Amino acid sequence: MRSNDYFRFLIDLVWDEPTDILERDIDERLELKLLHKLHQFEFFSLIPNDDNRGMDGIELRDDFLDRGGGQHALPFGPCTVLEMLIGLSFRLEFETSQSKWEKTFNEWFWILIDNLELDYRSNIDISNTEYERKIERHIIRFLERRYKSNGEGGLFPLKNPKKDQKKIEVWYQMSAYILENYPI
Repeated sequence: MRSNDYFRFLIDLVWDEPTDILERDIDERLELKLLHKLHQFEFFSLIPNDDNRGMDGIELRDDFLDRGGGQHALPFGPCTVLEMLIGLSFRLEFETSQSKWEKTFNEWFWILIDNLELDYRSNIDISNTEYERKIERHIIRFLERRYKSNGEGGLFPLKNPKKDQKKIEVWYQMSAYILENYPI
């Protein structure tokens, strides 16, 4: 399944379980459905400089090639939401490194998933179709910046925002989130 090589690479970055993924697994497991759906959506920016977060995600393609992945397996075109979230998680890991709040990029990725209100573990009792619709609604809410002005429903919810988080680039949202939740 050469076409899935890059997707498997991305999953291996953020998921601790072995990824011997078959197509049926994506339909049967909510966490794989989440990751697959995140990879189907194209990341786009509405705020200047958020395109830099897309570039962070696209850099994962170079990492894939550096680790022996084939060019044939890479997607063409813009960054996906999954790639952007993983790239941003690497940035978060770096920004909090060597502090008492240090976390791995993997831990940061799942914090972002929780912040987007996409945690698959809390959706055990809903059908796959319902969960898939929920994922789509939450991704669109994030991309179109329709979350609350304090960032709730977005990547970086704040208790005491100084500005409307829907109007601030992701990098500055991240900085405010770190300062509020993980003071140095």
